[in-house]
Amino acid sequence: MHLRSGLATDGTRILSAQSAELMTTHQSDVPDPYVLGDSWGLGWIRFDWGGKRLYGHDGNTIGQAAFLRILPEDGLAVTLLTNGGNTRDLYIELYNEIFGELAEISIPGSFGPPAEPYTGDMSAYLGTYERSGVLMEVFKEEEAVRMRTTVSGVVAKSMPNPVEEYALTPVSDGQFALRAPGTQGWLSLVFYALPTGEQYVHFGARAMPKVAL
Repeated sequence: MHLRSGLATDGTRILSAQSAELMTTHQSDVPDPYVLGDSWGLGWIRFDWGGKRLYGHDGNTIGQAAFLRILPEDGLAVTLLTNGGNTRDLYIELYNEIFGELAEISIPGSFGPPAEPYTGDMSAYLGTYERSGVLMEVFKEEEAVRMRTTVSGVVAKSMPNPVEEYALTPVSDGQFALRAPGTQGWLSLVFYALPTGEQYVHFGARAMPKVAL
């Protein structure tokens, strides 16, 4: 339906052409464009793969992950639904193969720590960040920076371990890389401030305000 600008297979208009266009048109940049997409439309996240514009959306819940990428100029849509482990590694391998064969494009180069370690002062980003159901603590342990997340509420009751801790590798000012145990790909953690001064961290397509030093 989205490939046909809001038309169902029988020609019935479900969504106005204007609404369908707005959903894929740039509305906002993403503070962390390194692992997911570079901007958002209305609902869809937007991706630039080698100069070609895709849109899509991902989703995760306990034990499940979903990935959807749509390349409108080629009429191509690919989805991955899985309840296995290391889902992002699978997504990268599978989508590079499929889009490489069908559209001659691939996911942009992998994100990770720089060849030369970044040695700038990151102390301004230490502290506690919180959103509904998740508390994040960024702290120093000896000379290393670490992150601890604690999930609460109903979701926590379904998790084997609601508390997770990761080592953070500085990439640039306000940006860290981290990798979950047993996975190959790196994830990014980006700190930023609103024009009004409030401090936030962006991780996993979610924004979390700083609530304590």
